[in-house]
Amino acid sequence: MKENSILDLVDMIYERGFEHRDWDSVLEKLCETIKAKSAGLFFIKFKKNVYRVLGSYGVPSDFSPEYQEKLGVYDATGTIMKALPEGTVLGAIDHKTSKFDHPDFYQNLLLPNNVGYISALNICNNTEYFVGIGIHRGMDQEQFNDNELKVLSRLYPHFRRVFDFSDILEKLYEKEEVLSSALAKVPLGLIAIDADLKVHFINDLATSLANSVFGLHIKDKQLFTDKVSSKKNLKSKIQNVLDGQISATSLQLENNNNVTPLSITITNSRVHDLDILKNEHQISNFALMYISHPDLCSHMSLEVLKEVYNLTTSEAQLALALTNGLSLQKYADSKSASIQTVRSQLKNVFNKVQVNSQTDLVRTLIMSSFNIIS
Repeated sequence: MKENSILDLVDMIYERGFEHRDWDSVLEKLCETIKAKSAGLFFIKFKKNVYRVLGSYGVPSDFSPEYQEKLGVYDATGTIMKALPEGTVLGAIDHKTSKFDHPDFYQNLLLPNNVGYISALNICNNTEYFVGIGIHRGMDQEQFNDNELKVLSRLYPHFRRVFDFSDILEKLYEKEEVLSSALAKVPLGLIAIDADLKVHFINDLATSLANSVFGLHIKDKQLFTDKVSSKKNLKSKIQNVLDGQISATSLQLENNNNVTPLSITITNSRVHDLDILKNEHQISNFALMYISHPDLCSHMSLEVLKEVYNLTTSEAQLALALTNGLSLQKYADSKSASIQTVRSQLKNVFNKVQVNSQTDLVRTLIMSSFNIIS
């Protein structure tokens, strides 16, 4: 399976999936990559019997409305995956057993659509809703193999981040809050930048990611990249967003150190809603760059951390901040706390998580089954 195909898929997830603009194209590319006949992206609220198809490929045109109106209640794939943690990838359905174990599902969904095997990915699974992807093969084919399922596992962090964006932005719009009030809650680097790559705002996590290892540098409020081609590509995509040609786009920022590239999503800033930029003498058109790296950015929720490791709220906030790349000093500054207080909290975290160092803590949380598995 070619690495370029997977990178293309990652680009499409951010570019087409952001604001849920075009999941159909993403699923088409996914099917092409792992040789699936069809696929669907499903949103379910089990308690309220709400079933929606956010995107599909290779299914009849009437499938989505019928799924939402009457077929969703028979979806055995969703029921099976709902019992499993976020990030789980599973060969969930075999038509031979489903014919007897889930007869309504077999008669109403599998048989009419010639779906014999379904493998699924849990993207979101919480008390409010469930989101998952189902990829399908025909009854005359075979279930997806381990290498093909590994592709879904690798894509999970990127699918999840898009839904994290959506959740945060939706809550902001509903409450009529400005974007700046949520910046500290977004586990991503954020840079407000203009067409000349001048930086007008940067948060702590973006500062930690803008270093020589990842090929992104900032000097005198000017952004530079390791490679000239990366700089040209970045400027071009920013300009396209600022010109209104597209509302969001993405790229993988290559570096000279042969490490996993940074993922960058670029959107329009809605600058007049940004308190952080209102002190600028000349308010022009800025773009927002969301920067992430799969080895550094944790998306474990605060509540999960507290429950799993019996942490207090302040201890969980510290653990999450360190996992997201912040230093102890920067975290202390952000909380207006002394470094001694933060170190004392960190000792408590070490004891509860059963680690001996900050490195071990970050590694443990990143590799935890409750967190994103890259």
